[in-house]
Amino acid sequence: MGLGKWWRQRQARLLQLWAVGLLAACLVTGASAMGYLESLQARALDLLIYLQSPRQPSGLVIVAIDDAAFDSLGRRQPLPRDYVARILRGVTRAGATVIGLDISLRTASAPADDRAVADAIVELGAHGDRRLVVAATALPSTGPLSAPAIRRFVTTSAPDVPVDGDAVVRRTVLQVGGVPSFAAAVAHVPVADPGALYRINFIGPSGSFLTIPSDAVAAIGDAGVDIAGDNPLRGRTVLVGGTFTDGRDLHRTPYGLMPGVEIQANIVHMLATGSLVRPAGWLAGFGVQLLAVFLAGLVMVAVRPLWATAVCLAGALLLGVPASYLAFSRGGYWVDFLLPVAATSLLGVGADILSKRRLRDALGRYVSPEVAARVERNPRDLDGERRQVSILFTDLRGFTTLSERMAPEQMAARLTEYFDAMTSAIFVRRGMVNDFIGDAILAVFGAPLDDPVHAQHAVQSALAMIETLDTLNRRWSAEGLPPLRMGVGIHTGEVFAGNVGRAGKVKYAVVGDTVNLASRVEGLNKELGTTMLVTESTYRAAGLDLAVKDRGLVSVKGREEPVRIYEVLWPHMVAHSEEAGA
Repeated sequence: MGLGKWWRQRQARLLQLWAVGLLAACLVTGASAMGYLESLQARALDLLIYLQSPRQPSGLVIVAIDDAAFDSLGRRQPLPRDYVARILRGVTRAGATVIGLDISLRTASAPADDRAVADAIVELGAHGDRRLVVAATALPSTGPLSAPAIRRFVTTSAPDVPVDGDAVVRRTVLQVGGVPSFAAAVAHVPVADPGALYRINFIGPSGSFLTIPSDAVAAIGDAGVDIAGDNPLRGRTVLVGGTFTDGRDLHRTPYGLMPGVEIQANIVHMLATGSLVRPAGWLAGFGVQLLAVFLAGLVMVAVRPLWATAVCLAGALLLGVPASYLAFSRGGYWVDFLLPVAATSLLGVGADILSKRRLRDALGRYVSPEVAARVERNPRDLDGERRQVSILFTDLRGFTTLSERMAPEQMAARLTEYFDAMTSAIFVRRGMVNDFIGDAILAVFGAPLDDPVHAQHAVQSALAMIETLDTLNRRWSAEGLPPLRMGVGIHTGEVFAGNVGRAGKVKYAVVGDTVNLASRVEGLNKELGTTMLVTESTYRAAGLDLAVKDRGLVSVKGREEPVRIYEVLWPHMVAHSEEAGA
């Protein structure tokens, strides 16, 4: 099949799906911009960060005040000031160039203890190339540590690690009220928009940075002299903070629980190396969504909406996650794979609604609203399969001659009224109008939904149709119009029932010898001068108390074996209340 033919067959539906896809992309983009998807998007980026291979940075070291340190000190909080002084002297004498002190010194302490810390800061400041960064809220407002002579050696910083709604630390600010954050002060690099929230690009789980126990560093401070030669701290940025397990400075991150000092180390590393998370922007996200719904639309015109949605979602994930990961790992670009997945999901919902509406519109012409609703809930009832059904054929007698004597508009109006009345009689008994062929009607009982008494319903519908036509004829006669006569034939047997046809022109149909025989039986009414004929299989299956006349075995065109036929006499013996209640 050529591309042009393929397009013509599917053009209307494809354009409809693409329109729904465009609307879906707009809705998802708007929801993202308004923050409704923030939690899901945060978790999506968590996944990409988690998928990164852990890295071992070389320029950053953590001095960990761990459980062993507190055990050796014989106490927990507050941390002894003299111990802090020993650590500061140790990192200074080991040759660290930048020291970030991620601990609080605001708790009350003896002046002598604060003086020890102040002396350590002065010793650090004596090396002109060293910097000490401390959170502004970590220093006391009085005492030796508040003296200007001490403060000039210290860079103060602002709080910088907010917690998301799900209690996970993912983001940071680099400036608060003009004061740089702790990590920004340590990294000491310019950023384009310091007041914005930046997503933290974690390098790995807890323990990814070189970590040295604080006791080892304090021992260096006790030595009283600088360490000669190379060592893990020389020329490096050192962050000092608590890693003890029962502290309040443990936070949830995409990698699980992590001490605050390690979170700060991740931010410092991100700033120092320029490995910031760079959101691709709404336009790029919108473009990716359009591509996703464009491709999804092509799939959905060829596959059932439910399966198509599943295939498209799987494709969006299987292609989107690796593509997003590649962009993120190579350049830090965050192209949110969640957006095309969300847009494709909405398109799938829209496609399902459109499919059900088309099905409902199509079925509404052939079955009752009740049957249409049941088929809509389970579209697999339209799948092709062999079924035991009863086929009802009707045909108007002398209609062609009559139409020659009436204006086309008048004849069309009369035929429409006739079809409406006959269709109602069929629908009441769970029948399906499979086709209108000129003035003939082909109805099916027992498909597309199962009906254990389909033969009974077919016979009752035929009797109701005859009575309805009698009522119409009386009214038409009063209007000066000639009456109409009909013939009915019913046969019960096996057919293939289901959707048939090419793409874009699918129709529910019944196929098989049962259909042909029902048509032949209806045609026998002309030869026998009868109104309603049923085959023996229908008569036996219906099980109704009917006034019938056995017409015996009759030869039917196209069949070698004769068929036993029964004429259903009129008026019949079954009350309307019994018919409607069956």
